[in-house]
Amino acid sequence: MDTYRLKYFLAIAEEGSINRAATVLGIAQPALSRQLRLLEQELGVTLFRRTARGVQLTEDGEQLRATTTAPLRQLELAMQYAGSPLARMQRGLRIGLPRTAAEVLASPLLDSLSAAFPRADLHLSVGSTAELVEAMLKAAVDIAVIEPVPDDRLFYGELLSEDLAVVGSPDSGLEPTQPVSFAGLCTRPLILGDEHSGIRKTLENTALRLKLTLNPRYSTDSVHLTKDLVRQGRGYAVLPRSACTREIASGALRHAPIIEPTLTQQIGTATTSQLNLPRGFAIKVSEIIRDEVTGLVRSGLWPATLPPPG
Repeated sequence: MDTYRLKYFLAIAEEGSINRAATVLGIAQPALSRQLRLLEQELGVTLFRRTARGVQLTEDGEQLRATTTAPLRQLELAMQYAGSPLARMQRGLRIGLPRTAAEVLASPLLDSLSAAFPRADLHLSVGSTAELVEAMLKAAVDIAVIEPVPDDRLFYGELLSEDLAVVGSPDSGLEPTQPVSFAGLCTRPLILGDEHSGIRKTLENTALRLKLTLNPRYSTDSVHLTKDLVRQGRGYAVLPRSACTREIASGALRHAPIIEPTLTQQIGTATTSQLNLPRGFAIKVSEIIRDEVTGLVRSGLWPATLPPPG
């Protein structure tokens, strides 16, 4: 199978229109349509269905996108950096990720970094924003994905914004079409993060502002344990949906949006002015993190909003 046909397929999926994808790719619309037909013939499936607004992925199309986005990205990176001095870098690279984003980002990011820098020794740390900031200031982490913090020792660039949801057990009755108000959330027994958790601080500050009282049942710094306790019906949690995508898809957990007010979590890349990495290497690592996050959001695998361009 020609990889360029997969690239064309992903462009059409992202744009939702063959005409728009042709413009983005810089090729004629009939030629792009022909390549799509050849790909469908090769696979023996229909990848898109036509709609009034353009095209929409079929179930087979969704599966192809989910399984090819990351490998194609890694192949492109390997080819892009082949022969580059950066690809020959033999040094340690220490990346930090927040606990709530590790499940969706860790695996594809490590694959992409390995493809771009095959000789680098990669180390991944997972923790709260406060823990990752402290690790960067102690030079234990080079580059981290964190929530924004008012610290002029850091260089921060926004990656995305994601709504938080209330998450409950399979018997909780939560529905994505039936939002829960913050006041209603406060009446439920909650499983909160530890005192360093950005989400916990958001909940506490919102409750204080609205003159409401949270109802904590348990607290833990483990997202995995939080989800396990919720699944057992021991309480409710507030998490970004990306932190429990698999459990929601399998029916192990249920979720609903939070309103009045809507709660969001922002994350971005951060480094310190004392970063002990070659400048060109650090820039490329940050670009790969940003590209990986952007790809996950645009593919629908990370239900979040990207910042406006510029």
